[in-house]
Amino acid sequence: MKRLLLFLMLLSAFSLNSVAATRSDSLEVAEAKMFYERGLSAYRLGDYDVAVKNWTKAAKKGNADAQCNLGSCYAKGLGVRRDESKAFEWYRKSALQGNDVAQCNLGNCYLNGRGVNQDVYKAVDLFILSSNQGNLAALTSLGVCYKLGEGIEQDYKEAVECFAYAACEGFASAQNELGDCYYTGTGIEQNVEEAVYWYTKAAEQGHAVAQRSLGVCYDNGEGVELDKSKAVELYRKAALQDDAEAQYFLAECYYTGSGVDSDHEEAVRWYKKAAEQGHTDALYFLGGCYYSGDGVEQNYRRAAICFREAAERGDLDALCQLAGCYYYGNGVDADIEKSVALYEKASEAGHAESMFYLAECYNNGYGVEQSCSSALLWYSESAKLDYAPAENAIGLYYYYGIELEQDSCMAFEWFGMAAEKGLPEAELNYGNCYYQGFGVEQDYIDAARWFIKAAEKGNVLAQFNLGVMFNKGQGVEQSYEESVKWYRLAADAGYSNAQYDLGVCYYYGYGVPEDSKEAARWWRKAAEQEHEEARRALKDL
Repeated sequence: MKRLLLFLMLLSAFSLNSVAATRSDSLEVAEAKMFYERGLSAYRLGDYDVAVKNWTKAAKKGNADAQCNLGSCYAKGLGVRRDESKAFEWYRKSALQGNDVAQCNLGNCYLNGRGVNQDVYKAVDLFILSSNQGNLAALTSLGVCYKLGEGIEQDYKEAVECFAYAACEGFASAQNELGDCYYTGTGIEQNVEEAVYWYTKAAEQGHAVAQRSLGVCYDNGEGVELDKSKAVELYRKAALQDDAEAQYFLAECYYTGSGVDSDHEEAVRWYKKAAEQGHTDALYFLGGCYYSGDGVEQNYRRAAICFREAAERGDLDALCQLAGCYYYGNGVDADIEKSVALYEKASEAGHAESMFYLAECYNNGYGVEQSCSSALLWYSESAKLDYAPAENAIGLYYYYGIELEQDSCMAFEWFGMAAEKGLPEAELNYGNCYYQGFGVEQDYIDAARWFIKAAEKGNVLAQFNLGVMFNKGQGVEQSYEESVKWYRLAADAGYSNAQYDLGVCYYYGYGVPEDSKEAARWWRKAAEQEHEEARRALKDL
């Protein structure tokens, strides 16, 4: 009986201890929940410091939601110094308790190597774990892994299934991904109209990338009626959410006046915003604006900085422009050898324009030993990429017989290739071939046709040639008035032969009222450039 009584007393003691422990645990959980709720209220008010303090207390007491949210604060630098390692640790603690959001976030840490060594296989495992609990973000991320073949065998159809399920549940990122699949025909039959449908669904939820993609559709009239203004509206919405690509597209719209009034200053403002996020094309075009003073005060130093940053990101156009800065000493100390080295680097990477300029350096002996053979080599490489200035240069080598046997037919052919691409210098040379009968039967009409193309683009020699042809009625109806028009354009550009001939027109009254004083003025301009006929005319006058 005494043993039985002792046993009952001991059992009672254990029961009391168990109840006390349970009560203690319940209080701990309740207190953690209280701190979590306080943190949540502070977060919603934008008081991140207070949110972090409360979530830290709740997280240390084991509240999984607080641990997850605290991880996000460390990941984003809200209320604490950004620390990806701490973000990872808090996500891990929460994920171990089965929190689906934390599992998804932890998966993204592994996927991108944030706060932990990259491990795409662990990422996929976590996405599966989280998506099995109904987490649509995790299901979408799993779809992306299937699409890219990261951590799992690439399977476009599986990717589409993941995206479609989450999209139908209303998850914006999945709707955007599904739109992309329809747009490109990835894992599903291409259907741009269906892509527009899903982009629109996501865009209406404020998804920046979807807004931008939908903007592209309106911009190009793909799957929807062409509407440049609507495109600008969508680009702006995405740009205001700091989508760098959208900021760049919006800048382009302002620069070209597509869907909005042209405004180069506004274009520069958006180029800057995109460039600040490291957008390569925006850096390049911003550099161009600084270089030319287009929409912003000219600043060669800033231009060179932009070109350098874009070049470091692999932009070969920017590398070529940076080489030009060193060549002319614009924004950097002039350094011809450095310029050549940069042209070589871009050329070896397959950049046609740089190949041409490298050839020019060899042709003229700038920064390298003069070598027409090396020049021809790089002109040829550039021409293989259909670069018109290089084709024109090869035409000149055939025309003058430099490193190649002089060949009028080959010169004509190369000039023609470049002229057809709209290069004014080539149009001039092609016209000259027709005018002289060099490599082709002489034809003043075709000569005039090509001179007009070049002249309208501001080519001074073509303008002068047209002045001569209208004066003589070669290939065109004779007209002193037209002759004077073209002479004047070339004369205003400072071409001495045109200045002299314009003076002759004024002296004899060809196409203008006879005016010896005006004739003298133009002859004087030509004489200042050591034009001998102009000097003699002034003496005779």
